[in-house]
Amino acid sequence: MSLFTKTVDRLCYGLFLVGVAGGILMTITVFASTLLRYLFGSPIHFSNELAGLLFFSLTFLTIPHVLNSGRHIRIDLITRSLSARAARLSETFAGLVLILFSAIVIYESWDFMVFSREIESRSDISGLLLWPWMALMPLSFVLCMLVQLRHGLRYPDVNAHSDDDQSVEVA
Repeated sequence: MSLFTKTVDRLCYGLFLVGVAGGILMTITVFASTLLRYLFGSPIHFSNELAGLLFFSLTFLTIPHVLNSGRHIRIDLITRSLSARAARLSETFAGLVLILFSAIVIYESWDFMVFSREIESRSDISGLLLWPWMALMPLSFVLCMLVQLRHGLRYPDVNAHSDDDQSVEVA
């Protein structure tokens, strides 16, 4: 396995774990705020903002790993009926579309993040800096581009990344 492949795999998985930790923290924050609201009539005043930012991190930090492991939702009704060569061509086309889409998202989100950093944009209630959270979007899509290039403009083979405890049996 090449250094590039190992680096992309580890980076995607590491960010996936950070995103999952953000999701767990989001759940704890919402639960604690709800509990405090009903028991003491006073929720955590910034919980909604923090929950939204943590959800944002959960979403964007997990996308590259899911794409890398081939466990994203695919609609392959048409591609299953194609010949092997046509299916490869459609996967290549889809890979190119993903790279183009990622490049557009990176360009637009980078500009927005830089502007947010320049004006030191903060959340309304808690005053959290927003640009570090906004940096997750271009980071995520740069990784998606690297994942797509790592797999050679085709979707990853789900069986190549299967874990024993995550296998699915069909009766």
